[in-house]
Amino acid sequence: MRWQTIRLLSIYAALSAITNFPSGFTNSSVNTASATLNCWFVAQIFGALLTPFVSDRFGRKIGYIICVSTTIFATFIQYFSMCFYLPWGLIVGRSLTALVSPLGDACLLLYVQETSPLEIRGMASFLCEIGYGSMCVLGMVLGMRSVLGESLSRLLLLSLIPLIFSLCFIIRIPETPKYLCMQRNNKEEAMKSLDFFQGPSSNNELQLQEYETERIAEQAVGGSKYQDLMKKWHLRQAMRLAIATLTLTLSFYPILQSSTYFLLETGLQGETAQFCSTMSQVVLTLSSCFGATMIDRFSRRKLLLTFGIMSNVLLMFFAFFSHLSTHVVSPYAWPRYACLASLLAYCISFGMVLGPLSWFVAPELVTQRHKCTTFSACFAIHNLLISLTDFATIPLFRIFGSMCFVFLFVLPSIYCLGYIYLYMPETLGKSTMDIIQDMIERGKKGSDKLVDSPSMKVRPRIYSSTSDGDLRVY
Repeated sequence: MRWQTIRLLSIYAALSAITNFPSGFTNSSVNTASATLNCWFVAQIFGALLTPFVSDRFGRKIGYIICVSTTIFATFIQYFSMCFYLPWGLIVGRSLTALVSPLGDACLLLYVQETSPLEIRGMASFLCEIGYGSMCVLGMVLGMRSVLGESLSRLLLLSLIPLIFSLCFIIRIPETPKYLCMQRNNKEEAMKSLDFFQGPSSNNELQLQEYETERIAEQAVGGSKYQDLMKKWHLRQAMRLAIATLTLTLSFYPILQSSTYFLLETGLQGETAQFCSTMSQVVLTLSSCFGATMIDRFSRRKLLLTFGIMSNVLLMFFAFFSHLSTHVVSPYAWPRYACLASLLAYCISFGMVLGPLSWFVAPELVTQRHKCTTFSACFAIHNLLISLTDFATIPLFRIFGSMCFVFLFVLPSIYCLGYIYLYMPETLGKSTMDIIQDMIERGKKGSDKLVDSPSMKVRPRIYSSTSDGDLRVY
């Protein structure tokens, strides 16, 4: 691996840590069942809907600066609310942080998608999940009672240090070259940005020409709006496939936030349950690191289906052994340890493929101008589903026990896996237009449909323009 690639991956790792610190740290440092904790995902729904207006109009870098600056301000609000015993301040600060969190997630994904070479794009996208897992581990370790878990104010004050360093780092990096060329029409700055991220190369001029071709093609149809996602068939299909993939991840979030509670209910002791919760996130992060090395070598469609099935089988094992240890009187402790083993195996399966891959399905299925809008819409719907299932999990767990995981998560996942099997195109090593063509052929059997999808390189034998600026597939 050449030096420039290592340098670029290091930049992505830093951006991933910056983006995921607020969500990963705050959601895992207090690992318990809490309605206030679950409100994070409600605020994210509204933040996701606002994201395209900021990132597409002002740029990815400005969006990042707004995100981190707002998070710093919100952290001060939470800290002083603890000092002066103002519970409403804690809720306001947390909601404000959650509001800008989708903006940071979108900017991170767009930075990776718009600056990475095609051969490392999958590996680079995995850093999003690796950063999230790492920040969750950090939050769990610091949130343990033996570390800083007894003082929420200290936890909040400590988080200001990396946030301030994060702001300084973001100010120093340039805007993405694709945004500079396509939205700002600034070729000079775009070339400087390409040189910064990918190093000086003769290929940068060719890359810039592809950006220019795509810019000219997309000028005819204007910017992306949420209404477009409902008007065009291939955008609706991309949304359906992305949401089906994200649905497979819903079971992870109650485990992330309340794994200590679930393990305590199975009979593990307090310190043991806390330690095992932390270890589950360590295992997930290490699995993501391993998954990053193989995502660009194997079929992403097959990986998604294989690990999607595996994760749900392991989740059923977790539910079964947890139910066994809670409701069946036994002189042996093996059911609770089998439950713990199933949980750790689930985290391995989730972290290796399912969690990281789910986030860049939507951007890979649409063209440049629709990437942020599609991602934000899927993010909002996903957070709505997380909110509903998170709020439902704890009450249903208290009534039905661990078997509620089967009804809440496994059964919907079976339907989603079937849909993915039938309609998900392969994206590994393919251009956007090739992916869209494959998706159309799977869904429409090659019928003649209008597709609003300008590309970097339009192939005349397959695509031709219509009078209203759309592209017709032949």
